[in-house]
Amino acid sequence: MTPKQILLAVSALAACALVVAPAALGSERISSYRSKMEKWVETRQILSQERSEWEVEREMLKATQRLLREQKEALAEEIQELEQGATAADDERRELLLARAELQRSSQVLADEIRAMEVGILELAEQFPPPLQEKLEPLLVQIPEDPDKTRLKIGQRLMNVLGVLAQAEKFNGTASFVGETRPLEDGRKVSVRTLYWGLAQAFFVDTQGETAGVGSPAKGGWVFRNDPDLADDAKLLLDIYEGNVDTIEFVGMPVEIQ
Repeated sequence: MTPKQILLAVSALAACALVVAPAALGSERISSYRSKMEKWVETRQILSQERSEWEVEREMLKATQRLLREQKEALAEEIQELEQGATAADDERRELLLARAELQRSSQVLADEIRAMEVGILELAEQFPPPLQEKLEPLLVQIPEDPDKTRLKIGQRLMNVLGVLAQAEKFNGTASFVGETRPLEDGRKVSVRTLYWGLAQAFFVDTQGETAGVGSPAKGGWVFRNDPDLADDAKLLLDIYEGNVDTIEFVGMPVEIQ
């Protein structure tokens, strides 16, 4: 029942009461009764209005509660995703650090091995034949004396070492003919033809076929020994090699095996 309906019902009851009431009640009692009824009706109206307002506020609070709950769940999911992302990032960072440490360790091992090869190459180069030393000079001068003070990269240093080894192997696999100047015991110098038999031995003879000798590697450089008794055989060997003779024959030459 609405407040208006209640008010109409109360008014009707009051009218009936006035009709049947004894006249002795008087106008004062009737007024008092009507005033109380109006207060009662006003109170009911206030209660009904407050109840309606409370229903509206309650629905608003429920909606706010649902919204806050949804926001809380969304934040929880976002935090979980961030934590998972942070864990993945930490794992990736850890893997990168391990990979960098392994790379540094491998680089140091490679640098140590290359340095050992450089030292070996410098010691070996002292025993290279003079023509090969001259050919390898551009590579040999790039090998650093102190690897901690060089600006050359590891890759370039390795290429220098491999270049020296490749040229030495090529020289060792062939016979190389060169023209040189050789000192004699009396202090004179003569032009000779020298045939280097790889890295192991060499034979030389002058153009007149009078001065000849043998060369062999030694620590600190090659050693050449004059041996006039080899002049004829050495001249024939060089002439055959250069194609200065019509026939090819076997020439016996002394060979030193070290």
